[in-house]
Amino acid sequence: MLPAAGLDLDWPTGAELVRIETDRVAGFRIATGPFDGRAVPTLEFAGDLSQEIWVLPDEAGDSTRIFATIEGQLTAQGYTIGFACADIGCGGFDFRFALPIADGPSMHVDLGRFHYLTASRALVDAVEHLAVTISQGGQHGYVHVARVTPVGALAVPVTSSTRQTDPHEGAADAEGVIARLTTTGSAVLSDVTFATGASALAGDRIESLVALAAYLAEDPRRRIVLVGHTDTEGSREANIAVSRARASAVRAYLVDALGADPAQIEAEGIGYLAPRASNSTTAGREANRRVEAVLIAY
Repeated sequence: MLPAAGLDLDWPTGAELVRIETDRVAGFRIATGPFDGRAVPTLEFAGDLSQEIWVLPDEAGDSTRIFATIEGQLTAQGYTIGFACADIGCGGFDFRFALPIADGPSMHVDLGRFHYLTASRALVDAVEHLAVTISQGGQHGYVHVARVTPVGALAVPVTSSTRQTDPHEGAADAEGVIARLTTTGSAVLSDVTFATGASALAGDRIESLVALAAYLAEDPRRRIVLVGHTDTEGSREANIAVSRARASAVRAYLVDALGADPAQIEAEGIGYLAPRASNSTTAGREANRRVEAVLIAY
């Protein structure tokens, strides 16, 4: 048995814990239903938040199989399943990016192959809540387990982060961006940088985009979505607009400067809803101002 967020879950041989974080939160959003065309209905829970990301190898990484296994184990341990959905039934892009689901590089969510479930269990004078996201990328499965428990109930001390080193961190350079994209389905374009509030690209030749344009040109069936992100400076509406402008600027560079087919590239923006790092530091805010490529057809 290997513990997941303090849970007694039985993972298959070869499963690897690649990230763990604990924190004390005033409100963590958990979905209660699918995207309804305007928003994802959620409830917020306060307490000690533990988050873990697991990577499962080979055939053990099938998302449907993982979902059934986890659901069965939770039910056997006395949890009540509150809500469960899969990919387009959840709401696809709008569902995934409306929730605090862990982002790359350690977690991968394929918008066409993911499951989400919530569960709860009564404790003494309180209730614990779980949100589990399961997906696939290449030959691997990815599981994000988020658990909110009453303050002081976690088995480990609450810290700002106890994140383990991710072996894929920084893999989105000019040579690694395509490998990361095809292996896990997404890649942060780490040499595309922005100042706070800005969407203009810096530099005349951006190597990750040169590699990306060449990859798209090899097969016209390949399609990507460029997802823009921001730090938390400013309002949510303004940041969504800026993040969309950043993704659109990268798309324009690929099309206008590098000759990529515009039909293969979409651009979206989600503002500050999927941070890679804490926005309380300069380095964290810089890391959060980014564009990520997500592979949706290959």
